Amino acid sequence: MVNTKERKKYFIQQFLQEEYLHGGVGVRDAEKILLAKGFEPVLFPHQHSFSLAAKFSRFFFLIRMFFRIRKGSVLVFLFPVYAGMNTLLLYFLRKKKGISLVCFIADINGIKDGDEKLLVKETRFLKQFSYFIVHNDSMKEWLYKNGLADTKVVTIEFFDFLTAPVAGQRDISYNIVFAGNLEKSSFLRDLHLLGKNNSALHFHLYGAGQGDEVLTQKDVTWHGVEKPYDLPGKLQGSFGLLWDGDSIDKPGGNFGYYLQFISHHKLSLYILSKLPIIAPASAGSAPLIEKYRIGILVNSMYEIEDRISTITADEYQEMQINMQPLAEKISNGECLGNAMDEIMKWV
Repeated sequence: MVNTKERKKYFIQQFLQEEYLHGGVGVRDAEKILLAKGFEPVLFPHQHSFSLAAKFSRFFFLIRMFFRIRKGSVLVFLFPVYAGMNTLLLYFLRKKKGISLVCFIADINGIKDGDEKLLVKETRFLKQFSYFIVHNDSMKEWLYKNGLADTKVVTIEFFDFLTAPVAGQRDISYNIVFAGNLEKSSFLRDLHLLGKNNSALHFHLYGAGQGDEVLTQKDVTWHGVEKPYDLPGKLQGSFGLLWDGDSIDKPGGNFGYYLQFISHHKLSLYILSKLPIIAPASAGSAPLIEKYRIGILVNSMYEIEDRISTITADEYQEMQINMQPLAEKISNGECLGNAMDEIMKWV
């Protein structure tokens, strides 16, 4: 094995040059962390141009990179890989001996979208590689069950979020935060069903894609869209809700099913915000919430109010205290950073 200090390190840059709303900053921050750890970006020119000249320029860049990335090099890429030239570069580099290709799985769109044909295609693509960084143990187990049992896999547990954690302490209440893409979170339209029988629950929503069907509910307040790196300090409430899908009874639909494999970026947002988590017991991040004692797990959103009523002020404060070291790790880029250190011992 080549001494890691002597190895040339690269990553395929897909996201760093883009601007994103809340969820997309996770992949952007991942590339920032790779830069900080000494990985050289591989960025194809004319990313948004499809002219003939731009295509020729990218093709010649591909040839240059093929010969530049030599034996003993390590190249990291985030999956999914969207640009065809990036995929082609990975294909050619696989043909060269002595190059280690490391796949950081940010999303598995075939599961998320419920697209079986896409999932077969994605799985076939992933089987070409031997080193993986994944969200959590649930995603790791998914890899093993889908024919990648011989691979080396490291988990990040939480997505890094390169912004300052919130200082101070919160007080317990029935005010619940939900932040993200509100349009795809169709369960939000049924929040009024939780408000029957004079419920104390109140939901504070942050993000784009809101509709009147959601916002006209009496126990809902929409706070608009905030800049991603300012968002942790803007959230008003006592708990952060980690939920998805089309039902408040359980995480339903494709998005609800996908939740059992991922560590959602909003989980890191809530940790930075010192908002103890409310999550489904079936979520991929549920073992992490239990392990670090940073929230509560429920089977249905109908259980939330009763569950909050059993939490003492001291228990609530302890959850926030338990979040502090995680928030420091997340805000400093140590989740992916430490995972890369582990991978580099193997490649």
